[in-house]
Amino acid sequence: MNLASLTDHLRRGGGATLNHPATYAVAAGAIIAPARYAGRSGSEFVFEQRWIDGEFRTTTLIDSKGSQSNRSEDGLLAARRNGSAATRIPTIQVVYPGRRLLDLELPHRAFDAHVRAGARDGAPVVGQAWYRALRDATAANLSAVFTASPATLAFGGWDSSRKQGQLRLRSLYVSELFGVVSEDERRRLSRRSGARLDPLGQDFHVSLDEFERLLAGQREHMSENTVKKLDAKLAKARKGKVGTTLSAADLGLGGIPPGLETAYGVSVPEVRRARTYSLAGLRRLRFGGAEQDDIAARRALLAMLLLGAAYADADPEIRAYCDVAAPRGSLFLDDAELDVEVSIDACEAFLAGAVAALPERLAWTGQTIVVEGDASLERGVIAVADDDD
Repeated sequence: MNLASLTDHLRRGGGATLNHPATYAVAAGAIIAPARYAGRSGSEFVFEQRWIDGEFRTTTLIDSKGSQSNRSEDGLLAARRNGSAATRIPTIQVVYPGRRLLDLELPHRAFDAHVRAGARDGAPVVGQAWYRALRDATAANLSAVFTASPATLAFGGWDSSRKQGQLRLRSLYVSELFGVVSEDERRRLSRRSGARLDPLGQDFHVSLDEFERLLAGQREHMSENTVKKLDAKLAKARKGKVGTTLSAADLGLGGIPPGLETAYGVSVPEVRRARTYSLAGLRRLRFGGAEQDDIAARRALLAMLLLGAAYADADPEIRAYCDVAAPRGSLFLDDAELDVEVSIDACEAFLAGAVAALPERLAWTGQTIVVEGDASLERGVIAVADDDD
């Protein structure tokens, strides 16, 4: 059996899901860093109950659905750089003086504000016929989206800012990484923070004039928030409200001792993955023509998703202090295991065949719609994070 045989499940009555669970080994005794979310007392880990191996178990979220989708999109970008069949996938590209952004990189894809605020041939994008056709698409005919931004169909998109007729597309790809933990582990998180060792010394205090001179040399390379904070600190010192010297720690000088206040990570026997490609969701997509046209388009979208995931799986880098081995998993059609190869080469071949089989009106030829980004957006970007190491 090969991937092409999945085409039979893209017509009514086929399997509902293609599932690809997997495990990622972790080094023995390793503490790994789960995903962090904003909580009442700073960033927190997520703990939740899941049905695993016949019982409810406490788990911690290692990588979220959104993050996993982004990794698959990054995989498609890598496939495009390698010159694979992924170069045939249509894209919307927003061009700024300093960089280019593909719809695969934008959080709302075709409906992203960067696209809507842009222009093409000197005219606003939102008033142009091609974009109106994309926004006016319905479940009965999604061909305008398919030939402009298939990433929006594959990974989801919502035209939420529109007054009426908002097109909302679910993601056809859902993947999460998690680890099973004990209740004791949840209560007794590993807590530690990073340290910094300055080879010249652990503590520096400089005069106010020296502090101002050091700041002036770095000012234009620091974030706006950091500069404001340091200017205020210096002004307060000059008014005599603090001493005649200032610590240079805010300039990144000196050391930082390790602490035990920050949640650092958890210990898990392995990282597990729950991943689903929705075949039932694909079957709901129609493209305004014959059933065979619909099936061909669905196959191209499935092939696109599989290739992005294959690239992501080949380099499973999650985040700092969360190193895992390459995944080991099996493919299931609903609950029946399949003997199907999902390597990069196999997925490349599946996508190439799917693209070649598309009808002319739905053809993928690598077409790119170039949008000129509003320059004020690029100029208006500010760094909100501190420059602290």
